[in-house]
Amino acid sequence: MNLTENLNFEYIDQIIPAFHEFINSKDQKWKQEREEKDKLFASYFSKDGLKNLDDGVLKELLNSLWAFYGWTNKDYLFQEMLKSGIDNIRESFEYLLYSNDTIAKRFDHVRKNVRMMGAAGISEILSHHDRDKYPIYNSRAKEALIEIGIPEASIPKSSQISGTQYEEYCKLMEKVKSAISDRYPEFKDYFSLDFLLFYISLYKPKFKAEPDSFKKEETDIDDFDHSSVIEQVLQMGDGLGFEVEKEFLVTHGCRIDAIWRSRIGNLGFIKYAFEVHRRGNRDGAILNLQRVRRDASIQKVIIVSTKDELDIFRREISTLSEDFRNAVGYFSVDDLQNALDHLNAMKDILIPLGLLDVDIKQSGLD
Repeated sequence: MNLTENLNFEYIDQIIPAFHEFINSKDQKWKQEREEKDKLFASYFSKDGLKNLDDGVLKELLNSLWAFYGWTNKDYLFQEMLKSGIDNIRESFEYLLYSNDTIAKRFDHVRKNVRMMGAAGISEILSHHDRDKYPIYNSRAKEALIEIGIPEASIPKSSQISGTQYEEYCKLMEKVKSAISDRYPEFKDYFSLDFLLFYISLYKPKFKAEPDSFKKEETDIDDFDHSSVIEQVLQMGDGLGFEVEKEFLVTHGCRIDAIWRSRIGNLGFIKYAFEVHRRGNRDGAILNLQRVRRDASIQKVIIVSTKDELDIFRREISTLSEDFRNAVGYFSVDDLQNALDHLNAMKDILIPLGLLDVDIKQSGLD
């Protein structure tokens, strides 16, 4: 089936005038920001420029990529990424941008070798490198594609995808770009198209009556990348104002995937511990959570997994002590991603009002 045959051009035709007004507004700074990022990539991400990539360039990259917009404490993000080693980061970016291997292989290489670098960040780097070839993959793009008629089942649900999935996404986006640019030639590359998708996701102009064929399909995530979901848990905690830490050592021999921590005056810290479980030994995971719960400062232990796995955990934990049962929370990866989307949407509202400051100088990286 040709997925682009479902494109709702009646919808697109209605929003283009409002989009033009939006894109030409003097109050919009994001177009200028993207042009500034182009200069950054021209200077430091050419084949020769990558040889000089250092801590300072990496800081500038993290501050400039929209993929990391949701992070408040970018210093933590920077320190985590540095654990990959600056030489390894430099080599991985060079391989991503200049190797002749398939994009699927290059994409997976960066996901595996550069900590905290997810699909949105990798695709944004690729798009700055070649805006005619590589589309940006993020929640806003996916949301907008569904709005204009692309079936939800044809788009990966997870925010973190494999190289093969990104390769398939590129093929889908090439068809979308071709169909839209045939009618509106201004959308000749993926950056111009991404502006339109961004606008649609941000304002969601809708028909008064939405045809059934364009309604969203509800699908649950049935598998996920363990490391990527840990990073999402950390990003969620960071966005809510907690201090976060990955692979937190609770006691000798007892480690938890992620911790949220907040200081309460002079009373010390309260903590929320998160165990991300993809598959495997549930009994071992429960035993580890019981050991974690012995730390009196930990208020809650949260299991993060698919809905089906969480149902099994609930049944198994239902036979344990009431004290432990009450201390356990269950967080599906679907709800985690929805929560992140809503958190970013809230920031979109609060930042223009001056109620949330994400200025680079406030991040500690200036």
